[in-house]
This record gives sequence, C-alpha cells and structure tokens, in this order.
Amino acid sequence: MKLTYSFIGAFFVWCLVASQWYIIGVKGVSTDPAQFNPQAATTAIFEILVMLVVAVFIGFAIAWYQQQSTIDHTKKVSTDALQNEKKQLDEMKTTSMRKVREMELNLVRTEAVLKEDNQRLADESQRLKAALKEKDETVALLKDELQSIRPKIQLADVELGRYAMQIKQLEIQLTNEKMITDGLKQELEKAHTPKRKAVEVSIEKVSEKNRDDLKLISGIGPVIESKLNAIGIYTFKQISEFTPETIDFVTTSIKFFPDRIGRDNWIGQAAALARHRK
Repeated sequence: MKLTYSFIGAFFVWCLVASQWYIIGVKGVSTDPAQFNPQAATTAIFEILVMLVVAVFIGFAIAWYQQQSTIDHTKKVSTDALQNEKKQLDEMKTTSMRKVREMELNLVRTEAVLKEDNQRLADESQRLKAALKEKDETVALLKDELQSIRPKIQLADVELGRYAMQIKQLEIQLTNEKMITDGLKQELEKAHTPKRKAVEVSIEKVSEKNRDDLKLISGIGPVIESKLNAIGIYTFKQISEFTPETIDFVTTSIKFFPDRIGRDNWIGQAAALARHRK
C-alpha cells in the first residue's frame, strides 16, 4: 500500500514538473506579470489537463488490461481448478454411488441369506419340536407299557426263581446219581479186574510223618495224591524207585490212565525233587 501511495505522489510531482516545462519551455509563456498572456496560459493549462486526462486514461487502460489479464489468468486457473475439483468430485461421487450400489446389493444378498437361514432355522425348529413331541409320546407309551408289564416281570422273576430252585435240585440229584454211577462202575471194574498177588510188587514202607508234597510233581493232583497215600506211597524217593511192575500195580490200584506215569515222567521229577530236598 505504501508503494502505491509513493507512485501516486511521484506521478503528481512529475505532472507539476512536466506542466511547468510544457508551459515555459514549449509554449513559451512568460512568468513576468508585465508580459503575462492569460489566453496563452489558459490554452497551455487546458492542453496540459487534456494530456493529463489522456495519460490517466491510458495508464488506467494499461492497468485495467494488466489487471484483467491477471484476473482472467486467475479466473482460468480457478476455473481449471474448479473443473478438476468438480471432475474429482464427480469421480468420487461415481465411485461412492458404485460403492453404495454394491453395498445395497450386498445388503440385499445378506438379507436374502439371513431370511433363508431364519426360514431354515424355523423349519428345523419345527421339525425338532415335532420329533421331540413324537419322542415324548413314545416315552409315555413305553412308560405305560412298562407299568403294564411290570407285574408280568415280577411274576416272571418268581417263576425264574422257582425254575432256578428246580434246576439246582436237579443238579444235586444228577450229582448224586453220577456218584452212584461212578461207584457202580468202580465196583464193576473191581469185579472184572483179576486180583494181583502181594508178592508181585514191593513198596518200601514209610511213616506218614516223613511224607512229601507229591503235588509238586506235574500230573499229580490232590485226588491222585490221596490215592497214592492210600496204597502207602508218601515220598519222592518211593516214586523215584518205581519199577515197571510197580507202575503197573499203581496204575491198576489208583485207576489212572495207562502210560500217564511214563509220559509225565513221575520218576525223573521225583528223583530231582528228592535230590533237591537233600
């Protein structure tokens, strides 16, 4: 702003100087009062004013043109910027509208999927409710049937107990009959088996206090051990000294399977146990 005022002041000073120069130097108007020509001075002043006005108009026109050029350039730049902004805004609007349409389509699809899911869940819920109702009815029927057959079950338990008692009694009778049959078979075998002479075998007599646990021999159990004890065999040493005649005698006496003593190697086992005992 100060620079503008400086230019204006310089312009007025220049106008005064140029006026004085034009009046005195160009028009030759004398400043002496005796030779002063008012008409020439007025004409010179009028001409100066005309030149000043023309100069002002020319300066104003030049300034206006420059200012207008600047304004036009600024307007053009602003217009281009506005057009670019408008273009960008249009593109942003188009992009936003496209995104909005895509979001609307996605929303529609999501709503359709949710609607289908809700419908499917509703159908499934109805199906489950129907199935649960059917199962409840089935359970109720089963409870009714259970209540109706419970007396039958109790009666069946009573009958089963009675049958079990009868079966037990039959087993006892069968055991007794088997024992009787075994006794008869033994008596029959004794009747058909020729008696052996006492001189055929010789078994060393041993006191029962020195007896061994004959069950340690593989093939001898409690029953066989008792039968061996019944014919005077109590120790491993006696069994280790068996002869073929003794084996035949023992097999016949205890009614044991033939050749079982040899297959189970009673003699070898008894000898080993007798040595270990020493």
